[in-house]
Order: sequence, then structure tokens, then C-alpha cells
Amino acid sequence: MSKYETKPTIKISMKGEIKMFLYVWFFILGTIVGSFFQLCMDRLPLGLDVIKGRSFCFRCFHPLQWKDLIPVMSFVLLKGRCRYCQRRISLRYPLFEILSGLLLVFMVYYITPMGKAFLLYLLIMDFITLTVIDKKWQIIPDFTLLLEAVLTIGLIFYIDVPFYERIIGMFIISLPMFLMNQWVIESFGGGDIKLMFISGFLLGYVHILLAFCIAVIVGGLYAWYLLIRRKAHRHSHIAFGGFLCLGILVSLFYGELILSFCFL
Repeated sequence: MSKYETKPTIKISMKGEIKMFLYVWFFILGTIVGSFFQLCMDRLPLGLDVIKGRSFCFRCFHPLQWKDLIPVMSFVLLKGRCRYCQRRISLRYPLFEILSGLLLVFMVYYITPMGKAFLLYLLIMDFITLTVIDKKWQIIPDFTLLLEAVLTIGLIFYIDVPFYERIIGMFIISLPMFLMNQWVIESFGGGDIKLMFISGFLLGYVHILLAFCIAVIVGGLYAWYLLIRRKAHRHSHIAFGGFLCLGILVSLFYGELILSFCFL
């Protein structure tokens, strides 16, 4: 009798072990993805190819071997220094890889189906890359926009928005931004306009309007903070891509909740 009583416990234990194995695997996969997006942050602003060509140290320009490129582990084994020039490697590399792995585990745990979770994860990573590059260089590389467009094609099967709303969404923000650029030169960057064009198709016109409102409010508060602290003046340019990405993600994940609260 006791033999039969232990079977459910064994099944539950095995199920838990399988889940734990999957989460560990997703964490490792996330660190690899994070490593790739860090490569994008380093290479894209310099016009370097992110697909072809060997990785190299940006200090001594020595090509890196496979054992120098293992996410997190290589940093630990090398004690945070380049194998060839012995200069310190920035701590942001392993930290970003760890956070990328944790983010993928979080997305897979809370969002179903798994395909949707992974596509949203890649979209977030793409937006983080876009934001970092835009803040430092004030450019939005076409590669990040192309990747968003590819992810959008996949996500439309998981995000239920009428097709006509997607078409309107492509132009309802991007077209006024483009026209304003003709009136006030460089009021918006070309990358910002493309970003809203693609995201409008992803979200539809209602949610892209909400995304833009969020971006304007948060970006305006940030600009006000810079003016108060005298870190900028009235004619300074601030990178707006990151605020647009924030608005898009908030609208994507919490848009329905925000809209229902606003129109009670």
C-alpha cells in the first residue's frame, strides 16, 4: 500500500525537476541573447556588422576566441580582465547578461504561450538596445527597426487588433511627426518616425496614441528635470527614442487597463 502512496510524490518531484531544468536552460539562453544585444550596442553605432566578423577587444582590438565569449563564465574565469591586454572589462557585460537571462525566465513563467513570451522578450531586448544607442549616440540604427518589424510580424498572431486599426496606427503618429519635421527641422529624428510607423502596425491606432502620450509626458518630465538641474537648456536635443519605447511597452502590456481606468 505504501508503494502506491509514494507514486504521486515521485510524479510531482519529477515535474518540478523538469520545470527547474527548463528555467535553467532559458536563463542560459537569455544570457546568450543578452550577449548578442550587447554586441549590437557596441557595433551598430560604429557601422560594424553584427552578424559577420569575429568579436574583438575594443581596447587592444585583438580577436577573441570562443572561450572568451561564454556569457558570464568568461568574465569570471578571466577575473574581469582581457586575456590579451589585461585591461578591465566593464562590469556591465556580465550584469546585462545575467539580467537578460532572468528576464527571459520571468517572461516564460508569466506569459503564455511560450512563443508569445519569447517574441515579447526579444522586443524588450531590442528596445533596450535601441534606447542605449539613442541615448549615447542620438541615432536609432536601422537594424533595431528591422528586427522590430520582423518581431511585429510574429506578434500580430498573438495580439488581437483589427487590421484597419493597424493601418491607421501606422500613420496616425508617424505622419504628423514627419510633417512637423518639414516645418521645424529636426524636431523628431528619422528613426523616431520609423519606430512609430512600425509600432503603429503592432498596436493599432488607439494604443499607439496612448504610447505617444506616455512618451511625451515622461520625456517632458525628464526634460523639465534637466532644465531645473541646469544640465540642459531650451534648445538642447534629448534622445526621444527611449521614451517612445517605454510608451510602446507600457501601452502593449497595460494599455487596456489604463484605457479602462481613464474612461470609467
